[in-house]
Amino acid sequence: MNTVELPALDGREPLGFLAALGVLRVLTEESGIPARLSFSGTTACAHLHSPLQTTGDIAEALAEVVRSIEVTAVLPGIGRGFPPASGLGKDPLRWPRQEYRQRAADIRRTHPLAADRWLPCLTTDLAVDAQGRGALSPFIAPSGQQKIRTFFEMPLKAVRDNPEHLHEALTRWSRIEGFTGEYLDHRVLRSTADDPEGRPGREAGVPGATWLATMALPLFRLTGDGQKVRSTLWHRLAGDNVMIWPLWKPALDTDAVRCLLEHPTLKPIDDQPTVSQFGWAALGVFSVHGAHRQRIAGRNFDGVLSPLPVHVR
Repeated sequence: MNTVELPALDGREPLGFLAALGVLRVLTEESGIPARLSFSGTTACAHLHSPLQTTGDIAEALAEVVRSIEVTAVLPGIGRGFPPASGLGKDPLRWPRQEYRQRAADIRRTHPLAADRWLPCLTTDLAVDAQGRGALSPFIAPSGQQKIRTFFEMPLKAVRDNPEHLHEALTRWSRIEGFTGEYLDHRVLRSTADDPEGRPGREAGVPGATWLATMALPLFRLTGDGQKVRSTLWHRLAGDNVMIWPLWKPALDTDAVRCLLEHPTLKPIDDQPTVSQFGWAALGVFSVHGAHRQRIAGRNFDGVLSPLPVHVR
């Protein structure tokens, strides 16, 4: 095993953390490369432990997965048709609760791997939205005509067109104007103050990191209490959905990461984003961080994922 630092993947940032998990999952579950993940106690940057020797080697392994995806498909190992394509109108993967089980059975017949790996982390009938449909994962915040398919399709297209985005995701982020970043990164927002000529701001996201973040979703359990959705890392606190995650020093594989992310020691201890340090030493955790959806004035969607301080005691 070689240890390679990924300096652009800062675990204190929601997109950096999710992208680091995406690297781990893609390499292990899509490429079959044994890998483990840890974070620097000094810089909080991700460290990958694997047979790969450089960031270039890692980026090439990720690019190979991208190249393996069928031209008309959007997920590795999943043939075309899932998520179903859609144009204007309703998202064809968002079903009324009473239809959910039958629709899911249909998916299992046509795309069994998608039914096992992807559908359970995208939507669930254990909770409903305002229209009575199966609730979405809190990692997905559709805006305008965004659909579940475009959540994966747009980042994939960007890294297909320019595989160098994958190396940039690991080493030095390059923002692309007009790329939304699927609203997993608050720095995607731009205003006239961010433009040297004072022009109206356009969103500017990081394609490689965004694609990696979307690839992390199968690591998160999605459930509900009958009405409200529940997901790994997410907690309902004082009327706000808050994402809380740890950073750790031991090199963990995907199974160990799944266990750690759901460990009860890391759950908030009151209605505020507050966690206890009890048990951190045994788990190898050295810090925790948080984020929530920040609404955008004049926009009708859940908002952009933005950092939120977490109190420790």
